[in-house]
Amino acid sequence: MLRRNPRTSWNSQESMPSVASTAYVDESAVVIGDVRIGESVYIGPCASIRADEATPIVIGDECNVQDGAIFHGLKGSSIKLGRKVSVAHGAVIHGPLTIGDESFIGFNAVVHASTLGERCFVGHRALVMGVTLKDGSFVPHGSVIDTQEKADALGPVPDSLRGFNAEVVEVNCEFASGYRAMR
Repeated sequence: MLRRNPRTSWNSQESMPSVASTAYVDESAVVIGDVRIGESVYIGPCASIRADEATPIVIGDECNVQDGAIFHGLKGSSIKLGRKVSVAHGAVIHGPLTIGDESFIGFNAVVHASTLGERCFVGHRALVMGVTLKDGSFVPHGSVIDTQEKADALGPVPDSLRGFNAEVVEVNCEFASGYRAMR
């Protein structure tokens, strides 16, 4: 469902989401306000992307937002995803936030008030809050990264996971095309 945001004291503009013609938004997803969805993006069932407080929310080309993921943010903030970012099932993406190209956010992870570089991998059930991750940072499953010291100590994505996001992106771009064709 695509719908306008309400007018508020911090945002007097009502906006509708914009969705590229090659993107797919599942009919059970809710996308509200100034959300800009790029080319070949896949938005899965029951995703919630609300630009009613944080605005805009920008989802770059070839990204995927999987089932049950939630996007929201604090008043006056925004959310920006680069190209080929994967947001896995049940993740919470909360602004202010920027996620660099080709990054992966795992199942039920929470990422808030942070800047992630390119090709970062945030493991399943991890928490990343209030930090900057350098390009290629690996946040192990279940980790809590809530200080810059912890963020700076992170190692690189292990070899065994380096191609993982590319495969996820490939599958979900094909889903965008395939589900769109079924309409």
